[in-house]
Amino acid sequence: MRLILVAAAGVLALTSSVAASDRSLPFTPPPVEAYASLPALDQVVLSPDGARLAFIGVTPQGQRRLGVRSLAGEALGAVDLGDKKVRDVFWADNDHVVITTSDYTDVAWVSDRAEFFTAQSFDVRTRRFVTLMRSSSSRGGSTAGLRQSQGTGLFNFIAGPPFQREVDGRIRTFVRSYARDRGLSVFEVDLDSGEGVLRSDFEGVVGPDGKSIARAQWSRDTGRWWLQAKADVGWREIWSGEGFTIDTPSLLGEGMNEGTVLISVPKDGDVELYEAPLAGGDARRVRIDDMVDPAPIYHPLTRKLLGFGAEGEERAEFLFTDDEMARRWQYLEGLFPGQNIRIESATPDYERLVVLTDGASDPGSYAVVDIKQQRLIKVGSRYPGVPGETVGPVRFITYAARDGLGIPAYLTLPRGREARGLPLVVMPHGGPQARDLPGFDYWAQVLASRGYAVLQPQYRGSTGFGLAHIEAGYGEWGRKMQTDLTDGVAHLAREGVIDPGKVCIFGWSYGGYAAMAGVTLDPETYRCAVAGAGVSDLPRMLAWERDQTGGRDTDVMRYWKRFMGASRINDNSIAEVSPARLADRVRAPVLLIHGTDDSVVPYEQSELFRRALEREGKSVDIVELHGEDHWLSRRSGREAVFKAAIAFLERHNPAD
Repeated sequence: MRLILVAAAGVLALTSSVAASDRSLPFTPPPVEAYASLPALDQVVLSPDGARLAFIGVTPQGQRRLGVRSLAGEALGAVDLGDKKVRDVFWADNDHVVITTSDYTDVAWVSDRAEFFTAQSFDVRTRRFVTLMRSSSSRGGSTAGLRQSQGTGLFNFIAGPPFQREVDGRIRTFVRSYARDRGLSVFEVDLDSGEGVLRSDFEGVVGPDGKSIARAQWSRDTGRWWLQAKADVGWREIWSGEGFTIDTPSLLGEGMNEGTVLISVPKDGDVELYEAPLAGGDARRVRIDDMVDPAPIYHPLTRKLLGFGAEGEERAEFLFTDDEMARRWQYLEGLFPGQNIRIESATPDYERLVVLTDGASDPGSYAVVDIKQQRLIKVGSRYPGVPGETVGPVRFITYAARDGLGIPAYLTLPRGREARGLPLVVMPHGGPQARDLPGFDYWAQVLASRGYAVLQPQYRGSTGFGLAHIEAGYGEWGRKMQTDLTDGVAHLAREGVIDPGKVCIFGWSYGGYAAMAGVTLDPETYRCAVAGAGVSDLPRMLAWERDQTGGRDTDVMRYWKRFMGASRINDNSIAEVSPARLADRVRAPVLLIHGTDDSVVPYEQSELFRRALEREGKSVDIVELHGEDHWLSRRSGREAVFKAAIAFLERHNPAD
């Protein structure tokens, strides 16, 4: 089974100040492929009886492979998956492994190519694959799930990975797919036949009998959000709020007390938790002290609330309301001191767990922990070609933006060099409503291994530092979100850590936009820029999103307009921060990288900037990744990105 929340303990090597890096003797860094190749071991999951493991490995040719073995190490089989993009793996029962993959493809009812998900059940006894939702029905026989024939293949698309619930005392497997005249719906699937049966009363919070007990409703036009509980006949309203035009409350699941549900409500720069009684009455505020953006942790089968977790600055924080879970977590922290810890999989009683650790000298290691027997079985490393002693130290720092806002950041330093006068690569994350995490980041580590300091600013608009920090980014594309990066460079320069004359910027997705904006809106700061899958023309991007989502006022359009600060698609204010329209300002060489199968940011966005730079006679190179998506899901794409980026950085901003 698959644990819903990924947990992480803190990295004790992190500090709040900038200090000298490890001054050990210089070493020969691992090859780029050691970082950029697909993980040698990934998605390790435990069978419900705790006796077997399934995992995704990589063949010598860089193709994915499903492996199954006993805990004692006996190989029980392997199946080559080719270049399938594996998104999720879990044991549905002791004999069936469910694999979710995605593909960038055409579908008759969608105007453009897009990324679609399918799932298959693999019987480890017969070694037979069955596609889930290969056929579907309602109990009345009148509703069919979406099916799309193309050539000789049958495509059975689902919305995200399958999931499991214990219903009426039995573990069942479900998928979300499309039903005729009903839209997105939940189907229970048979693992041997692949057939899906519509569960018409399976929405919101579902009770142990598999029927809904609470659901949320929202009017996008009025901004009203309301919570309903199941009544003897129909539904009755038990809580409501107004003014939620973009960010809405969320129905999270069952509450801590019987007969309640938990909701989160954005309010006054914060997100508040409330426990609402299903019988009606006042909702009770739930306070989780010293946690920023706490999220509930639920048992993936019973949906019992186990506790709360939040991503912190230097470590994740946990408050377990379940005493047994608190005991287990305390044991894990003692077993892996100073490491990040993620629970990847567990038996239903949580007494046997698969954990993934990484940290100061660990690029990612899987182990099975038997809590009851206090036994640890090492499974393997995600990046075996990266020895622990070559991992660069990571530090959490905070610096002040020019308007006084505190900007959190992660600074990765190269081993074997004093933290003085280093060349710097600024690496803004994507999103922009996202964040970086402490621990092993292969993007930052491969650059640090080449002698660069790497700064990952959590600029305003980033998640994990409170709603107010996110809201501070609204309307700040190319403005304060951009100067937050520059202010980080200035901070490290004042500290003497970096040479301000040797700074480049490298980003992906929104970070790709920030790299383009760096050399157009702030050309004095950067010697070069590597922009991957970035947005270069904001009005064109909004027009593309409008065409994709079907209107000018969809939720997606409202989200992007708010972050970009646009009142309409042709708003001149966002044209003013569009790098493709500012190519004449560029002084530094630029490398553009983009996948042709990108369903998030179209390849056209990099082409627009390339053509604009060429018209102005600027130095620009472009790497076209044929068949690669936005997430660099294939080895060839990942390796091409880092080989090209490092060669470019070493040419224009050498680390020596």
